[in-house]
Parts: sequence; structure tokens; C-alpha cells
Amino acid sequence: MAKFKPFHEFQRPLIGFTPESFLDYIETVLPKDHLCRLVKEVVFSLDTEAIEAKYSFLGQRTYHPKLLLSVLFYGYATGVRSSRKLAERCLSGHIFIYLMQSYTPDHRTISDFRKNNLKEIERYFVDIVRIFSTLGYTQIGKIYLDGTKIKGNASAKRTKDKAGFEKWLSEITGEIASILKEAENIDNQEDDRCKIDPGQEVLQKRLSDRTHLKSKIEEALEIMKEENREKINLTDTDANHMKSGGSKDIRPGYNCQAAVTESGIIVAGEAVTEANDRNQLKPVIEQTELNTQEKVKEVAADCGYGSYANYEYLEQREIDGYVPDSNFQQYKSGEYEKEENRYHYSNFKYDSASDNYVCPVLQKMREKLVSDHGKRKYFMRQYIIEPIFGHLKFNVGYRNFLLRGLEKVRAEFNLMCIGWNLKKMLKLGIKPATV
Repeated sequence: MAKFKPFHEFQRPLIGFTPESFLDYIETVLPKDHLCRLVKEVVFSLDTEAIEAKYSFLGQRTYHPKLLLSVLFYGYATGVRSSRKLAERCLSGHIFIYLMQSYTPDHRTISDFRKNNLKEIERYFVDIVRIFSTLGYTQIGKIYLDGTKIKGNASAKRTKDKAGFEKWLSEITGEIASILKEAENIDNQEDDRCKIDPGQEVLQKRLSDRTHLKSKIEEALEIMKEENREKINLTDTDANHMKSGGSKDIRPGYNCQAAVTESGIIVAGEAVTEANDRNQLKPVIEQTELNTQEKVKEVAADCGYGSYANYEYLEQREIDGYVPDSNFQQYKSGEYEKEENRYHYSNFKYDSASDNYVCPVLQKMREKLVSDHGKRKYFMRQYIIEPIFGHLKFNVGYRNFLLRGLEKVRAEFNLMCIGWNLKKMLKLGIKPATV
């Protein structure tokens, strides 16, 4: 009696796989509740006419947008986002072969599809959020806000101020003059010897590189002048220098904002170049309402969003907010009640009759947060939204962007959010047939 299962390769001549029969085989192997089935179901429910209209009837027939979207969405959900890795998986990974229906696009096709359909990707994020709403999983009453810094695809060494770029430009201009002089000498030697010098080709490459770098530096200086910026990165001019997570290093990157429901569904996502979170509360709330077509009634966010303007905005919109200010911990611990702090601004209240001053909105927010009800509300924030950024950064490795430029980075962050929402959809028990 045999102890082991037979090698399939000995039966290869009997199998005779075609692309169709291979897909049928994969269909039998994949579990019914596998993520790729849900991704396929969701993508095929999306309207891709806007992308299809970009293609011409002329030339060779191309891959259908729904197939490429399926590969991108599943790739971003599972931590595979490089166009080269995705192309390789379409050759060797049975799940990607299943999603791509045995077609094998090269990495350039996948990369171009992603960068040429940025607006459509943003719209599909909204469409997927609305699928949750249709199925009854996103009743927008309460949302949780947070932001995280993700490094841009650029070196910190190429972030300079005006003086740094002018010095660099001067050095490059000198190098170009030196290369031209060297090339002229080689030309004269070639004339004398009637023989082509192999060093001429090397010089042409060096000259081309330096000339391109010179034009990039001049372009960066022009942007600094027009936008009145102190520093700029030569590789990604949109990336702003900011601290990333707990690191003390200041690197070019983006501030990624997200609004999440109690179910853990990302209903709004945005990448901005401003390092501070204070100006992001209003636009994220408004984007949430636009995406879900429902009114936000309650918001919880950390002290990075605490400001007088935000407290007034929440009051005007009648939104129940749980947003501490940067000095809330001192207030909570009773630090301002000590004798040496009795003249701190938080101990004063404004009264028009007596001309005393305190911000009533700030005081009201603090009193709400120290109440038992407020503590419970705010306590839930760290268990709902912070694990999402932990998953994106540490589980699937999204500590930096691959694309450059704010518009492309926003699309890539939307793909990250789509990947999370699709996995959340499966975890909530939404089956492919339900979509």
C-alpha cells in the first residue's frame, strides 16, 4: 500500500489544462468564503464605464478594467502593491491567476492603469463605502478620527531650502562646464587620430544626467518662489518634511487622515501635506457626510485635533464632540488647581459684566471628557481607529508610498483604505453572493 499521494507531474500528459479548465480547477480549490471571491464580486458590481471609455477600438484588445481593478484591490488588501510583484503573481499565484482569468499583464500595464485612473479609484472607494450603507453596516451616527504620517517615496537628503538648492545648482553648473570642456578635448583628439574615443559615450551620459538634474533644481526653486515655501524635496515636490510616527527623524511624507465607524469601516480617507491635524477635522467630517450621504452626530478624536475653531465648528453643527486639547491631561490630573498654577488661563472665565475671560467651549469640552460618560466615549477611540493604522503599517507593511505627488498619493491611500474595507467586509460576515 502506498504511503504518499502520487506526484501530479507524472500525470501531466493526461491532464491537458487549458486556461478555462485551469480556472475551473482553481474554482474548486478556493474556499467559498475566500477574500478573492468577495473582491471579484465587489469589483464586478462597480461601474467601470468611465475607464472603459478611455480605450480605443483601434489596435490590440486590452485587459478589461474589472480584471485589473480586482488584482489591485486584492493586492492592496494583502500587502502586494508593487506593479512588478503583482505582474509576477499573475504568472505564479493561483489567486491572482483566478482574478486575472489567466491573463498575464506586464508590470508597465498594471502601473499605467493605476496612475491613469486616479479619480476613478477615489470614486470606487466611495462606491464601496456605499455598499456597506446599502447592506446596513454604516449607520453614521458616531465616527472616530485619526491621522498617521506615511513616508513619501523620496530621500530626506534631497529636501533643501533655497540656499541649499542655489549652492547645489552652482555645483552642477560647474560640473556641466567641466564635462563640456572634457568633451571638447576628446573631440579634438578624435580629429587628430581619426578614431572614436569610448570615453565620449560616458561623457554624454554624465552630461545628460547633470542637465536633467539642473532643470529639476531650477523647477524646484521656481515652485518655492511661487508657493512661498521654506523647504522642498527635489524628488517629490509635494511631500512635506514631517515626523513619522514615534521617530525623531524628519522626513518627506504625507499626513494620512481617516474617519472610521464603530464597525471599523473607513468611510473617509485623505492624504494632506500639512503635518498638523488641527485643520483636518472639518474637511474629514464633511467628506464623511458626502461619502455616506448621512449626517455625522458624534465625533471622537485625539488632542491633535483640539482647537477653539474646531470646538466652535462642532457646536455650530450640533455634533457631539469628544476632542481633548493639548493641555487636557494636566487639567485632568488637577495640575491647574495647584497654588503655583492658579493664574493659568484655564482657571479664568470670561464674563462681559466683570470683564473676566475663559473659553466656555474649552471648559465645556473638558468637563464632558472627565465625566464617566465622556471617558467611556473617548476610551473607545483607541480600540477602533488606531488598530487600523497599526494593521496598514505593520501587518501589510505600508510605511511608505510607492507613488509620488499629492494626487497619486491620495489615490494610493484610497487603495489602502479599499483593501482594509474589503477585509472588514469579509470579517463582518458579508458573503460574495450578498454583494
